[in-house]
Amino acid sequence: MPSARPEADRSDDWFDAWLTDAADLAGTRQALAAAEAAGWTVLRDLHRPGSTDATVEHVAVGHGGVVVVETLRWTGEVTAQDGTLRHRGYGRTADVAAVADAAGAVTALLAPAHRRAVRAVVSLAGRDLDPAAVRGGATVVGEPQLAAHLAALETVFSADDVALVAQYLAAELGGPASPEQLTVDDVFRPPAVWQPDARAAGPREPGAPPDGPTAGSTDGSTDGEVAAATDDRPGAGGPPRYTQPANREVGGLHAGQHEDGPDRPSTAAPRGAVGDGLLRVGLLVLGLLTVGNVLLAWLDAAH
Repeated sequence: MPSARPEADRSDDWFDAWLTDAADLAGTRQALAAAEAAGWTVLRDLHRPGSTDATVEHVAVGHGGVVVVETLRWTGEVTAQDGTLRHRGYGRTADVAAVADAAGAVTALLAPAHRRAVRAVVSLAGRDLDPAAVRGGATVVGEPQLAAHLAALETVFSADDVALVAQYLAAELGGPASPEQLTVDDVFRPPAVWQPDARAAGPREPGAPPDGPTAGSTDGSTDGEVAAATDDRPGAGGPPRYTQPANREVGGLHAGQHEDGPDRPSTAAPRGAVGDGLLRVGLLVLGLLTVGNVLLAWLDAAH
């Protein structure tokens, strides 16, 4: 294969570029390599949450937050004027929006404290272009300016945040399958779905103490609460784990849902029952009137 040849014998790089598209990828990878040298963690070729085939090209995690980077490779004139990215005079807002949608899918995986730090960046291959916000929800920048753009972002993550978020995203998006993503159906589920299921913990071992305060605790905390507090402390039995929000925290409660459990008795009649009853009465009256009119017409015809 051409990639197995020594560097000294690579005089036909144009063929390798045509075969593997390596030339187009080199600019963005070099720019992100410079960002890595400045402290950023770059994840490559990741799954897109909620999709079985779509991928995310690059996710950079650093002091400036989480940056989803996609490279667009176009020939011809490319401009970013009046807030619109144009290629050969045609608006390419749809391409920008696709990158913003990918960033939104990544945002849904993060805890609330980290969601505001997600950005979408469109890197233009082989173009010299200063960063510019364009329609579609992303920032467009030329490849040579990409590393400087990341370095200039406002600091929103600490070093611990960078390590935890990068490790979490690598595990979620770099695995063998794409992670699931919440949909509208998840938001409209009944409140009982959002409650933790005690049965998930499994049956209690014989001789185990019942739930309640531990013998050595003085503040009334249970064993599970003490264990959770211990596991979250850095250096307590292992590295800290990233806390992903529960489904309820992501989706929230629908306007028609309440904090009360599903078994609470309801004194009000269901809205659908009243409507169905009125409909049945109306149909019965209409049927009686129709039968009466038929009888009267028959009697008139008989006389």
